[in-house]
Amino acid sequence: MKKYLFPLVAAFALTFSAASAQSTRPVSSAVGREHRQFSAEERAAKHSEKLKQELGLSAKQTSRIKQILLTRNQEMMAQRGQAKGEGSREQRGAQMKASRAKYDAQFKKVLTKVQYAKYTQLQQDKKARGHHGPGQGGASQAGHRGKGQSSAAYNAR
Repeated sequence: MKKYLFPLVAAFALTFSAASAQSTRPVSSAVGREHRQFSAEERAAKHSEKLKQELGLSAKQTSRIKQILLTRNQEMMAQRGQAKGEGSREQRGAQMKASRAKYDAQFKKVLTKVQYAKYTQLQQDKKARGHHGPGQGGASQAGHRGKGQSSAAYNAR
């Protein structure tokens, strides 16, 4: 009996520890990073710091850009909350495009011509990557459509 009891207890302990380890993991993305929702303030601060480094912004410019980003983030969060089930996809797209144009005009007032040119180039690069950085599901999602298949053709399925 003792011969079978130790392996049985060991197997039970391993099974229990493996099950409890799986249930206590934080939600994470496919690349192993913890997934966390950032507040509008946190996103604005992070993005303004990134732009400060990439565009060489002054402290005054950084402060104004941060405020613009905060307002934009809050507006976008409100739009997303309202958009669920309201209006067509085209209407929401047009609304977002108008919002983007409004905030780009504000950026243009704060940035120098050189900085604004670099900012627009960064935006184009971001769009070419699929709006997200590596590992965040941006450009890699295009691969789910199938080789050579446009998003319109994919959505028509």
